[in-house]
Amino acid sequence: MSYEQTPPDATDPELIALERVWRASGPTSTRRDVLKWSAVAAAAGLAVGRGSIASATPTGGWSPYPRLQDAEIEEDATITVPLDPYGQVVTLDPHRTVNWGPFWAIFPNVWGGLVRYDENAKVQLDLAESFTVSEDGKTYTFKIRSDAKYANGKQVVADDFIDSWKRALDPTRLSPMANFFEPVRNYRKYIQQSSEDIGFSAVDESTVEIVLSRAYTYFLSYMAAYVWSVVDPKVIDKQGDEFALNDSGTGPWRFTEFDPAVQLVMEPNTEHYGGNSPSIAKIVWPFVTGPGAANTALNLYKQDEAISADVSISLKSLVERDPELSKELVSIAPSGSTRVLAFDFKQPPFNDVRVRRAFSLAVDRERWANEIFEGTWTPSRSFTPPAVAANSEYEPPEAPEFDTDAAKALLADAGFEDGEGLPPIVYYQPVEDTDDEKGRWRSFLDTLTEALGVEIEHDTTRSLEEIEQLRTDAGGKQFDVVWWWTITETPYLLSQVFTSSSPYMRGFFNWDAEGEEAGDFDAGKASVQFDELAKKADIEQDQTARNDLYRQAEQLVLDSAVCVPLGNWVQQFVQKPWIQGTKQGAWTGRIPVWFDKDVVVLKRDDS
Repeated sequence: MSYEQTPPDATDPELIALERVWRASGPTSTRRDVLKWSAVAAAAGLAVGRGSIASATPTGGWSPYPRLQDAEIEEDATITVPLDPYGQVVTLDPHRTVNWGPFWAIFPNVWGGLVRYDENAKVQLDLAESFTVSEDGKTYTFKIRSDAKYANGKQVVADDFIDSWKRALDPTRLSPMANFFEPVRNYRKYIQQSSEDIGFSAVDESTVEIVLSRAYTYFLSYMAAYVWSVVDPKVIDKQGDEFALNDSGTGPWRFTEFDPAVQLVMEPNTEHYGGNSPSIAKIVWPFVTGPGAANTALNLYKQDEAISADVSISLKSLVERDPELSKELVSIAPSGSTRVLAFDFKQPPFNDVRVRRAFSLAVDRERWANEIFEGTWTPSRSFTPPAVAANSEYEPPEAPEFDTDAAKALLADAGFEDGEGLPPIVYYQPVEDTDDEKGRWRSFLDTLTEALGVEIEHDTTRSLEEIEQLRTDAGGKQFDVVWWWTITETPYLLSQVFTSSSPYMRGFFNWDAEGEEAGDFDAGKASVQFDELAKKADIEQDQTARNDLYRQAEQLVLDSAVCVPLGNWVQQFVQKPWIQGTKQGAWTGRIPVWFDKDVVVLKRDDS
């Protein structure tokens, strides 16, 4: 099976929530809240076994305005792109950096690998011109582009990839994102120093071979993560920790200035195989931080000192009322994330499937999305985000519709008519959240009380650390709100989240073979069936068969009411009409997947 290159074409509340869930790189409660495998895949367009991958110009996504044919392009332009690091220290090393949202936006412009993501998390060729996959799906052989060069002009060769990957997997200084190498044969033995052998090698100067432990169809999406980037090993040897500022990358831009407290500056990499913008000579990324970061960025935008700015829920009405800003407001579809309710199978009353199903039926998604959250979410009864369906032709099953009568009947059947006799139910929301965000979730809990007659305590007095300790002590979270992201073209997020051995299931929601039988449903048996289906789906090479297996698995999740889908986030931002050619989508949000040769600044009357 071979794949050849397609020739290139000539909120504060929302931000705070994201800060919480992007903060950790290990399987902790905050990382579990949003899994941006990253943001926890395979290529549906590839269908692992057929088709082609584009390499230079992604298809789909969003481009704000058609290029004005009669407009002149401004040359030697400097553009400013505000970036909120959400309290994280900004670093430039792709092998030592944590799994953190802003780095996914910055790094692809400077660091490159054999493959990369497009704006919708679809896998594209980057420094590879083609690759083949063995019939058993375990061996990938990549041919490196003949014009793959570092910013210093040096040719990229196969051994450079091997050196870079081994640097990321150095057992004495393991990358925070080493788990993206996990599908590779002997990965665990290598990082545990019980073997010096690992499943990748340089066949010759232009050929790299990678052998997997199993035929994982999500491997290419793992490989598109920035931890797989190649960095010039000779520059590292010579410059040490300063290598990032010394032309050691392969992307269309190069780092030229950096102050971790102030800003980052990029200038064009004239050695890049895809060429450079004929317009932009410098990109400045000022770091905007703190509770007022979104407002600061929007003010820069209004003063024409920034090309774009995120529009959080707290700024949405202001932007919509402004006659100029409202014309520049963009909403991204389809969404790549899902918010859900989740319950601990080990903690009453949610050990009973009838109670979980009753809560599922009691959720008024339209009211939650459009009234309480002011249209910043779209209602959804499916777990898998719409972007996956768009990329892989996957049609997810849906949970039952809002039905208070059926919900009350199930609650009564479980022995809790009108909510009588239920043990206390508590939702712990971090004290760090804004008052507005706390108010929104209080309003949502009130809708459940209206529908079921069940009182839910809303505890907003505890810190993230205290809530995590409560989870540890209890062995799970009785009732929680979780935000999941995906980078997968396949519905692999299902396996990541819901298998009984998952670090995002065990010790959090605890759906496993010991799940209790209630009414006509055996939750333990359903967990075993899910594990079997997911294991098969993860290595199924045929897209149609794979989608069918995942669909059966997702149906079990909904039948068991492991979680209750609420909706999909609508990312919104404003962008200047004089910046053209950007490509944004579910994966990138506001910041383009690349500032490539198609992105230009148009001359304005006041320029």
